[in-house]
Amino acid sequence: MRVVHIFWSLTFGGIETMLVNIANAQVGAGARVSVVILNELWEETLLRAFRGEVEVVLLRRQVGSRSPWFMLRLWWALWRIRPAVVHLHGSGLLALVPCRLRRRCVCTLHDVPKGTLSPSGVLKRWLPVLDIGHGGNVRLIDRVPRVLSISEAVGEALLREYGVASRVVCNGILTSVFRRRGMRVCGEPLRIVMVSRLVHDKKGQDLLIEAVASLQGRATVDFVGVGESLSYLQGLTQQLHAESWVRFLGSRTQAEVRELLAEYDLFVQPSRFEGFGLTVAEAMAAGVPVVVSRGQGPSEVTEGDRYGWTFTNGDAHELAALIEYVAAHYEAALDKAQRAIEHVGRTYDVGVTANKYLKEYAMLINNEETNVPERQVEMGGGGKYLVVTLAFEPCASERRCA
Repeated sequence: MRVVHIFWSLTFGGIETMLVNIANAQVGAGARVSVVILNELWEETLLRAFRGEVEVVLLRRQVGSRSPWFMLRLWWALWRIRPAVVHLHGSGLLALVPCRLRRRCVCTLHDVPKGTLSPSGVLKRWLPVLDIGHGGNVRLIDRVPRVLSISEAVGEALLREYGVASRVVCNGILTSVFRRRGMRVCGEPLRIVMVSRLVHDKKGQDLLIEAVASLQGRATVDFVGVGESLSYLQGLTQQLHAESWVRFLGSRTQAEVRELLAEYDLFVQPSRFEGFGLTVAEAMAAGVPVVVSRGQGPSEVTEGDRYGWTFTNGDAHELAALIEYVAAHYEAALDKAQRAIEHVGRTYDVGVTANKYLKEYAMLINNEETNVPERQVEMGGGGKYLVVTLAFEPCASERRCA
C-alpha cells in the first residue's frame, strides 16, 4: 500500500515526533510511505529519525506566505507518488489536495475540536491558500471521507459540537525505548517534571507552579518545552517567590526525553483541555508515577485513577494536596507505575497505532468495514533518509543524506 502523510512542519512536539514513529512503523509493516512537509520549518534530528525506506518530500513553503505556487509542487509530488491513501494531519489540508484524490483522504484530529467547518467567501473557496491558518482545526473536516480522532474525548466532542462522526485511533509511542525509573524511593524534595509546550491557558503550567509554590520546598518542578507562555510563567514564578523550586529547561530532543524522564519522581500534566496526552503515555512507559487533570484525554490514558492519579481540572490547591499524598504513599505509587508500563505497552505502543491506521486505510479503499490481518511491525531508528526537494520542473532533485 502506498501512503503519503501531509504535515505543515516537523518541529519538536508530541504530534510531530509521533508522525516520525508512525511512518517508521508503517514501513515496518510493509507499506510504502512518503511524508510531505509543506513549510520550510523542520528539525534536522527529526528528519534523521526516519527510516531509510521513508521518502521525505520538502516543499519549502515560507511560513506565512500566501503564494499559491507551493500547491503546484504538492500536486506534482502527489502525481509522482500516486498514493492509495493520503493521510492529512490537519483537516484544512483537504483544500490543497487535487479533487481526484480527495476521496482517498484520511484525516486525524489531533486535539480538541475548535473553529468553523467551512471557509466564508467565494474567493477563499477557490484559492484555499488565502484561508490558511484560519478556522481552527476542524476546517473542512465534514468533507473528509474518513475522520480519525486520537481519543474518545476528542471523538465525542467532534460529534457533539459539529455533528461529524469519527473513529478512534489513539496516538502511539515507542514504549520499549524509554529508560525505566526502577523502584527507588522518591527524593526529598519530590522531583516533578512536565514535558509540554509552554501554553499555560491550555496546558496548565501555571497551576503546577502555584501548587509547587504552596508546598514551600517539599517539591520542585522542571518544565521541558518552549512556547509563548515562557515570560508569563517566569513572571508568575517570581511573583510567588518560587524561583528555588521551579526551572525551565527549554526544548529537548525525543532521545533526550527518553533518558530524562527516569530521573524524576513524578510526572504532572495539569492541562485545562487536552486531546490525548502523548507525554503522559511516555512517562508511564518510563515507569514514572503520573498525575493528570480529570475529564481530558490524559485521564483516558491513565483510565482515571487506575494507572495514575487525577485531580479536579483547574484546581491548584487540590493538585498540591495530591502531590503530597503521592509523596506520602510512594510505595503504592511505584506499584501503580509498574502496572502502567504493561498497560501502555498493550494499548499505546506505536506498532498498535500503525496497524490500526493501516486497517483504516484498507477500509477506506474497499469502502467497507473489513478486518485487515495485522503484520509484524519491525521498528528501526535513525540512519539515512531520502529527501526529495521539489522544483517546478518535472525532474525533481534527489539526494541521499548520511
